Amino acid sequence: MTNAPGSPRLMITHIVNQNFKSYAGEQILGPFHKRFSCIIGPNGSGKSNVIDSMLFVFGYRAQKIRSKKLSVLIHSSDLHKDVQSCTVEVHFQKIIDKEGDDYEVIPNSKFYVSRTASKDSSSSYYINGKKATFKDVGTLLRSHGIDLDHNRFLILQGEVEQIAMMKPKGQTEHDEGMLEYLEDIIGSCRLKQPIHTLSRRVELLNEQRGEKLNRVKMVEKEKTALEGEKNTAVEFLTLENDIFKQKSQLCQYYVHDLQKRVANKEEEKQRIQDDTKELTEKNNNIAGEMEKKNQDLKNVEKKQGKLTKYIEGQKEKFTQLDLQDVEVREKLKHTKSKTKKLQKQLEKDKEKTKEKELMGLSKAVNETRSRQDVAQSELDIYLSRHNTAVTQLNTAKQSLQTTTDTLRDRRAAIKELQVKIPQCEQELKKDEAELEQLLQADGQARELVRDMRQKVEEAKSSLSSNRSRGKVLDALMQQKRSGKISGILGRLGDLGAIDEKYDIAISSSCGSLDNILVDSIDTAQKCVNFLKAQNIGVATFIGLDKMKVWENKMGPISTPENIPRLFDMVRVQDESMKPAFYFALRDTLVAKDLEQATRLAFQKDKRWRVVTMQGQIIEMAGTMTGGGGRVMRGRMGSSIGTEVTQQELDRMESKLNEKVVQLQGCQERKLQLEEKVQQLRQQLRDMKNTLEKYTNSMQSLAEQEAHLKPQIKALEANVLAAAPDKNQQKQLEKSLKDFQKAYTSTSSKAGKVEAEVKRLHTIIVDINSHKLKAQQDKLDKVNKELDDCSSAITKAQVAIKTAGRNLKKCEEGVSRLEGELVENEKSLGDLTEHLKRLEEAAGEIMKACQEAEAALPEVQEQHQGVVREIKALQEQEHALQEESLGVRFRVEQIDTSITEHTNKIKHWQREASKLSLHAIEDKPVEALPVLTPADLVAIKGPDVITNQISLMEARCAQMKPNLGAIAEYKKKEELYLKRVAELDEITTERDNFKRGCEDLRKQRLNEFMAGFNIITNKLKENYQMLTLGGDAELELVDSLDPFSEGIMFSVRPPKKSWKKIFNLSGGEKTLSSLALVFALHHFKPTPLYFMDEIDAALDFKNVSIVACYIYEQTKNAQFIIISLRNNMFEIADRLIGIYKTHNTTKSVGINPKTIVFKEPISV
Repeated sequence: MTNAPGSPRLMITHIVNQNFKSYAGEQILGPFHKRFSCIIGPNGSGKSNVIDSMLFVFGYRAQKIRSKKLSVLIHSSDLHKDVQSCTVEVHFQKIIDKEGDDYEVIPNSKFYVSRTASKDSSSSYYINGKKATFKDVGTLLRSHGIDLDHNRFLILQGEVEQIAMMKPKGQTEHDEGMLEYLEDIIGSCRLKQPIHTLSRRVELLNEQRGEKLNRVKMVEKEKTALEGEKNTAVEFLTLENDIFKQKSQLCQYYVHDLQKRVANKEEEKQRIQDDTKELTEKNNNIAGEMEKKNQDLKNVEKKQGKLTKYIEGQKEKFTQLDLQDVEVREKLKHTKSKTKKLQKQLEKDKEKTKEKELMGLSKAVNETRSRQDVAQSELDIYLSRHNTAVTQLNTAKQSLQTTTDTLRDRRAAIKELQVKIPQCEQELKKDEAELEQLLQADGQARELVRDMRQKVEEAKSSLSSNRSRGKVLDALMQQKRSGKISGILGRLGDLGAIDEKYDIAISSSCGSLDNILVDSIDTAQKCVNFLKAQNIGVATFIGLDKMKVWENKMGPISTPENIPRLFDMVRVQDESMKPAFYFALRDTLVAKDLEQATRLAFQKDKRWRVVTMQGQIIEMAGTMTGGGGRVMRGRMGSSIGTEVTQQELDRMESKLNEKVVQLQGCQERKLQLEEKVQQLRQQLRDMKNTLEKYTNSMQSLAEQEAHLKPQIKALEANVLAAAPDKNQQKQLEKSLKDFQKAYTSTSSKAGKVEAEVKRLHTIIVDINSHKLKAQQDKLDKVNKELDDCSSAITKAQVAIKTAGRNLKKCEEGVSRLEGELVENEKSLGDLTEHLKRLEEAAGEIMKACQEAEAALPEVQEQHQGVVREIKALQEQEHALQEESLGVRFRVEQIDTSITEHTNKIKHWQREASKLSLHAIEDKPVEALPVLTPADLVAIKGPDVITNQISLMEARCAQMKPNLGAIAEYKKKEELYLKRVAELDEITTERDNFKRGCEDLRKQRLNEFMAGFNIITNKLKENYQMLTLGGDAELELVDSLDPFSEGIMFSVRPPKKSWKKIFNLSGGEKTLSSLALVFALHHFKPTPLYFMDEIDAALDFKNVSIVACYIYEQTKNAQFIIISLRNNMFEIADRLIGIYKTHNTTKSVGINPKTIVFKEPISV
């Protein structure tokens, strides 16, 4: 019950209450002694509020502190009515005990924890004055050994008696009995939840293991059922391997025989090739002669080529001379042309000389012209103001006219748009309505086409399935269509339909779906006779006339959990066929999974046949079948099958194509309308924008028109004001006429010189009038421009100054041109002489060329002779080639035979390569045997092997095994091994969890029993000491399992018999409970203990015993006890007196050792 001696421990130094409950203002409780302190005071003075203040700091709710809410804890009295908050501070420090009352405070170990509550019932925690959370406070106190989780360090009023009233074990999960009370202290309760979790896991794994075990048994049963078919398939494959071996021997025999024939043909080919050697020699001789003649032909051709080349060379030289002749003639022509040009240039220079003379006379003309221009300018300046005003007036009038026209046009456009917009909107609405109708029609057409396409696909599927359903059913349906056996209704599965999700269930549970339904037993007998007569096969028939006995049982019935019957899920076209389906299905129920199926099948009052959606079946006898890796499906469709002919299918496809064409037309019209609607919307949007723009601009245009009208009036007034003075205007016009007369007189004098210039110009034109016409036009244009620009006075003066220099240059040019004419005439004579020499050289070349052409015919005759000899040799060669051709043909025939044999060899080799032996079960694949040459020679013929192959193939045809059984058996075997492995895996997992659960159970039991033994032993010791001879113990109600029935607290008071604790008196209960409490504190000590009037039910003797026990046994722990018994508080080391005045509690601390007693305390 105490800490280890000499080790640091925690103690409370004092408590500060501020406006807490009955404490007004700040009240300091303490200081407390390091060991044993008692709080004393009269009833109602506030002693228990000390414990409440500690509970408040330790985070207890208001209900635990005897209040409804935290705001009630705030002090309220006549003198202190409006207090807003209360605060409690508990001050701690760590000490090391020394002798007596001394102790050593560990440095920096002091701290205090406080809590403040406000009027709004909120609260906050603080550690050393800094705000903290409740979690921080709890962590701090737990780190110093205060058990806030179970609060065993705290015993409030009445809790001692509550321990005595505990039941051995809590009745519910949330009740606390003696077992739970002790387990919390011992700590083994932490293992309860892991043990419960592991137990649930073990139960779940047991259930899963049961399912795995059932699956293993089911797969094993399926594997055993497939073993017979598997053995038959293995026998069949073994027989096929024997056939392949025989075929391989046959292929090797054919290859060997053909190879012998090829060798014989090769020998014959070699003999023919030897006979053709002489023919080859003759051919070689002729070839040698041909080579010589070809060489002679080459020599003659070479000689002929030289002559031809010489002739061509001479002709080439003649061509070169001819080119030189042309060049000289061109130069001669150019020289003559240059002479003419020089003469023309000479005349031009003479004309320029006269023109320079004319320019001197032009000076006076230009001066008079300049005066005339100045007078004209003065007149224009005088009239410019009036002209500007007139121009402004005309511009304003034009702007007014433009504005008026724009206003008129826009008014008309607005009226037109106001008419067009409603029309466009109406057309748009019409097209949108039509488009909406087309969209609906398109959706309906799409839906119709989709439905029709689905029906066509179903018809195709039905026709395809009818073709592949088997020759027995095909033959019988053919008899029905021909009318020979009319009572055949069809395969039972094709006459009904069921939702696709029930496909696996009905295909697995109803084997009669492949039976053929007929109208009567007589029809069934006809069908059987027909099948026997035609040797087609066998079938099972259901006579509809015999099914009427089931009609009474087809009605609705009560099923477990209202699960539907499979029969109720079947849809039929003809209700008369329903009894046949009831006969096949009876009252089979359909469940979601195997768990539900198991629950439905085994009812207390009745057993049911149940099939799951996965195909697992539970028969009424309890056997379970179905499931596994491959499930049956497709024996009944989701729609009722109908007999569809190819003609009906073609008709349906034709209708579908018509609807598709209609749909395409609808879609095309829809696209057109969509495009038109889009255009109309854009057009409508544009018209509205234009209308808005025109409407907005009307006001500004009207304002502009109104502004221009008064402006025009003002401009007209300006024109009148700017009118010129008539007298001054006449004077300026008179000066202008005088200048014009002077100009006319001067220009007539210059006309004579100009006439002489024109005369010279005429001479030049006569020299080459057709070439100078363009120049004449230019001259006329220049003269005109000269007249127009004569006002340029400065330019004329410059021309006059430079006229003299230009005249000198023209005279020098005339002299130079006369010298060039002389040189040109000399060059003309030299060119004429060179032309004569060229003509003489050309004559010599033509003569040599004629001589070479005369020698050419002789060489050509030699060439023809050699060609004739070569032709004779070629004829001999052709004869030999014809003979060789015959030999070659024979060789080709032999090669063809060899090729044919070789192809046959390749064919039989390919056939042999296609053969391979089957792998049987897990044995390695054997290789086909390869025969030796001796084995091949020993084969007398292929007929024996062929006969053996035929016999074995006949046996194979009779066997008709299920080859898929091998793979299915292997799958089942693999599945079986997989299921076994899964079973082993889940069994191992179950065992591991079970072992872990048992380990935790043992750990819990060991921990609990170890702590239980310590507590019960200490309980006996404490009780014997407290009662001076009594006995108490904790008993396991179930000695084998303490957790099943709980723990009983039995007590034997001194000089009395054993009793249950709840049968004791109040004092005995208190002593027993205190003995247990002290035993629990011994097992799990804490540095602090708070007890509130634990001695209330004890007499003075027992109070003294308890007080002395506490004083002696708590040397290393701090006890704070509230007591009213002097036997208790007189032994305490420190007394805290609590008293109340003016409705407020106050305290005072007393050290009893400082008070001198008259007599010592006797125990």
